[in-house]
Amino acid sequence: MPARYRILVGQLFQETHGFTPVTTPLSAFEIERGQAMLSANAGADSVLGGILRTLQAQGCEAVPTLAARARPGGRVEDSAYAVLRQGILEAAAAGGFDAIALCLHGCMQTVSLDSAEADLLAGLRAIVEPDMPIVAGFDLHAHAVPALLGQLDFASAYKTNPHADAAETGLRVAGQLLHMLDTGQRPAGISVLVPMLTRGNDETSHGPLAQLHARALAAVRAGAGILDVSLFNVNPFIDGAGVGQTVLAYARTAADLPRTRALATELAQALWDGRDDYVHDLPDTDALLERHARSSRRLIVGDFGDRVLAGGPGDSLHVLQRALALTPGRIAAIVTDPEALRVCQQAGAGALVNLQAGGRYSTDCQPLAVSGHVAALGDGTFRNRGAFMRGATLRLGPHAVLRNERYDLLITQDAVMSQDPGCYLDAGIDLDAVDLIVVKSGYHFKLAFADMGDCACAETPGLTGYHPERLPFDLARPLYPLDTPAYRPQIIELRPPRAARG
Repeated sequence: MPARYRILVGQLFQETHGFTPVTTPLSAFEIERGQAMLSANAGADSVLGGILRTLQAQGCEAVPTLAARARPGGRVEDSAYAVLRQGILEAAAAGGFDAIALCLHGCMQTVSLDSAEADLLAGLRAIVEPDMPIVAGFDLHAHAVPALLGQLDFASAYKTNPHADAAETGLRVAGQLLHMLDTGQRPAGISVLVPMLTRGNDETSHGPLAQLHARALAAVRAGAGILDVSLFNVNPFIDGAGVGQTVLAYARTAADLPRTRALATELAQALWDGRDDYVHDLPDTDALLERHARSSRRLIVGDFGDRVLAGGPGDSLHVLQRALALTPGRIAAIVTDPEALRVCQQAGAGALVNLQAGGRYSTDCQPLAVSGHVAALGDGTFRNRGAFMRGATLRLGPHAVLRNERYDLLITQDAVMSQDPGCYLDAGIDLDAVDLIVVKSGYHFKLAFADMGDCACAETPGLTGYHPERLPFDLARPLYPLDTPAYRPQIIELRPPRAARG
């Protein structure tokens, strides 16, 4: 039986920290092509996984391009992006499909480009017929500029932070795409830019963002012509034109556009009016650890200033250093340090070593003298156990485990996403044998470690603390809180509805 529709699918997923000195090479990406892309991602808890499962359930054929994922980090090297872009565009140029559905982070920058995804979409639009539907699902920290959104017939972001609805977002964009193909109708989109940054108080389960998401969801469920609303909170560690909060709303038809526009501008105004409500209040490291020393429960500490999941280099041992001074138990910690790793590799498994680790990239993080025996050496991957990206295989890369009576220190060549216990477990570290676990995450680790102990973040030094005054913003300005511009909502009407392919 022939497929209902043939849909070109692809994934390009990396969140850029624009102020770290460490760039992201092609080797940092996990890449699947062709049929391997489909089989590897069919069950994934991602936008791509949601798209693929929806297409299969609806009798459609997914036409593969490539799926490329890298941990958050510095700007992607231009040569790496060129390879990934070419892989997707070559598949598009071959033709033979009815529409395109993509899984994009939305905040990927290269050495030369402030929005790689906008460039990719422009390349696709130059290849396909002007009326071909293109949709995409995004992380809610996307840099959602009009040059990006304006290339799409429908876009939608996660509604949760920590992110627990990636696959649901894929289902949503794929479902809307099939509706377009079935009916010929296109939604009408409005985006509103708010020139401000959130500063930590931006989880969606509580606080000011929870209230805004509730208002948006109520408007969609009211059935009054508002199809979808996304609140993009942008990764606050990039520079570029249009950095800020973006409200994206879609009307079912052009007739519903005035109502949708009114809601989008109301939500944008609420963001601006509450701009000082989005600042978190974290305990300092010592206060958190001193409380833990009086507790019998295991503590998982989010090293907020050095979050790899926000693009930080992962080179700070500040929490380990303070924990050694203030707590009596055993500790599991992780650090990015290729030089320390080389020392362990040269010494060999079982050897006793004394070395300086950490502080290689972050100017406000100092090296720490560490010692122990090399308990393990390896080079590979780990499997996520927790709710965020459950079951995904992520890169661990070359690594060593340095062990003594006080700690297991996982030393890696590259920054590693440690928001899941699988990072430690698959490196050979027994987390049941430690009292304190350090993770380079500020939000998502809570989804994975909640059953193992108390999860809490500490205000720590590093490149991912919410202190925009410490970063060299230029193109994004004027931008609150660095500036206090007079608020004038930048309202953009996106691609207008038009006839679908005949």
